[in-house]
Amino acid sequence: MHLEKLCVLELAYAGDFHFVSPYDGRSGVGWGRGEGTATGDRLSGRVQWSNHPRGRGDGVMLPDARGVITTPEGADVLFDLTGRTVFVDHGGEQVGRQLLMTLLESEHGAYRWLNDTVCITEGAIDPVRRVMRMQVYRCVPDLPDLADLSNIPDNPSGA
Repeated sequence: MHLEKLCVLELAYAGDFHFVSPYDGRSGVGWGRGEGTATGDRLSGRVQWSNHPRGRGDGVMLPDARGVITTPEGADVLFDLTGRTVFVDHGGEQVGRQLLMTLLESEHGAYRWLNDTVCITEGAIDPVRRVMRMQVYRCVPDLPDLADLSNIPDNPSGA
């Protein structure tokens, strides 16, 4: 498999981000919404999204963001971002390092090819300004034709 650049997402929270830790400690749940842009040769447009992440006791956030990219021709491309955001020191400031799995879906003919893709997304979030920049990469399979499975034993585990 190899990665193919799909688009850059630039997102910002609009309004407040809410986080509650109802059971002591640092773990908890959050919610926020925002807007942004997607920029790329094959996918671009205006973005609206919301995030309902969980926070682990060690400070790592587990994003659960969903949204829509509305392309210039009016197509809606829905997306789902899940994964991990680990906060690290960068020049004396905390920055969230993001590694996410991204799924995209559309009924529009020009974007139906996204329905069969899996993407990996890496990015960063500034927790003070609440802005993110992420590069979305489409995973492109490199395996040979899987139709010929005759060389795989009936019981590969040997049990």
